[in-house]
Amino acid sequence: MTRISRRRMLVAIGGIGAASLAAACGATPAPAATQAPAAATQAPAATQAPAAAATQAPAATEVPATAAPAQAGKAVELRFIKLSMGQDVADFFEKTAIPKFQEANPNITVKVDMSDWGHLGEKLMTSFAGNLPVDLVETGSDWVGPYAARKQFLALDDKVATDYADEIKNFYTDMVDISRYKGKLMALPYILDIRTNCYRKDHFKDAGLDPEKGPDTWDDLIAFAQKLVQTDSSGNITRAGYLLDGSTPTSAFFEFWYALVQNGTDVVVPWGSWNPDDVKLETPETKEALQFLVDLINKYKVSPITGMSTKNPDLSALGEGVTSMSVEGCSIIGNTKKYAPDKLDVIGIGKPVMKKARKQYACPNVYAIGSNTKLADQAWLLMKWMISKDIMTGMLAPETSSPPRKDVAAEAEYMKDPMLKMYQQIPEQGWGTTTPQATEWPTLENIGNYIQAALRKEMTVDEALAKAAEDTKRKITELVAATGA
Repeated sequence: MTRISRRRMLVAIGGIGAASLAAACGATPAPAATQAPAAATQAPAATQAPAAAATQAPAATEVPATAAPAQAGKAVELRFIKLSMGQDVADFFEKTAIPKFQEANPNITVKVDMSDWGHLGEKLMTSFAGNLPVDLVETGSDWVGPYAARKQFLALDDKVATDYADEIKNFYTDMVDISRYKGKLMALPYILDIRTNCYRKDHFKDAGLDPEKGPDTWDDLIAFAQKLVQTDSSGNITRAGYLLDGSTPTSAFFEFWYALVQNGTDVVVPWGSWNPDDVKLETPETKEALQFLVDLINKYKVSPITGMSTKNPDLSALGEGVTSMSVEGCSIIGNTKKYAPDKLDVIGIGKPVMKKARKQYACPNVYAIGSNTKLADQAWLLMKWMISKDIMTGMLAPETSSPPRKDVAAEAEYMKDPMLKMYQQIPEQGWGTTTPQATEWPTLENIGNYIQAALRKEMTVDEALAKAAEDTKRKITELVAATGA
């Protein structure tokens, strides 16, 4: 069973929360109808990737034993906090990635300390409090800011400048820069969680729409959704034209956030600011974004606020056909291959829709080195090994996950899938972004409460955003005081 899900909550970091959306494009059960749509769009529990994809991972003998230079000196042990993995990924990690690193570096032993998203925050908190070394840790780029503010992660700029300046050019610049804190690079990516607008080609064809072309703009989305929505004799939606899931604060926030970035703004502008005065939740663009969502549900009536139920819990609403369009992660590909292979040819992968900007969620999982390590050089060796082309390919191929390396995207066998290539255009075209660094988890969820109220017409757009702005400024002020950001 795979570890990846669409949206992850960060547990408290010394009383402070944050958010992370983890990445995967393999076969994962679809979100329940009342959950967010991928991240994410998103919180599927995961399952094993298709067997065919698993066979595409490089064999152990294909990984160069000399990829990490051997180090002379006394024997040392690195503690590597690794998030849980699907079985095929774990097999490669345990049988190839770590053993080959240790063969190339015979004086280094890697002690793997497994975790999951629900316990990672606590594990890190107790590690730093008890001075238990965090030599290398996998986390989400969304977590980087608060830890960096507390000076608990090491900056990597000097190490990159010394021996990785050429290699880092193989990564998408935007997906690297997401892990900068006040200009300093605090982590490097190894997997991407990418979202985009997806649709049912068969529904498009039946409605007289071009089945090879998804909506391009907000206006297209409205027009298409109105043609695609279906209702029963009582007016209840039986098939959403576009699935806007506002059933939980989490899902409501992300639906809102997608519209924000597509309208050229964000919760905080500029993205990396920790200044409460930079909260932009009451601008004309922000109000227009929320009104767009309110109208989809209440004026155009193309989606229920509650999501759509599916009979097969392993399929998303799009996969089962109870919506014609939705934002999905590339797990839609693996899920459909595994649970409804006869429907794979009717799944269309579109571009992110736009109002002022073509943007959508793309968030890396990253590796970081804890500031309490006594083995920074050896930890850097292990990090470079884990994000090397061969090891990254071996780790990502079993679940057909999106890579942050351009050479893996271009050359890995599993990435020849044209549907995966449609997702990869988001980092390639610079369309990917993620939530602002200062907006940790409770802040996002709190905003989602007000978005839900507006979608239900319990508050006006102006009222909801005014309260969201007030609370967000207060939350960021508290975060800055707690972390020293």
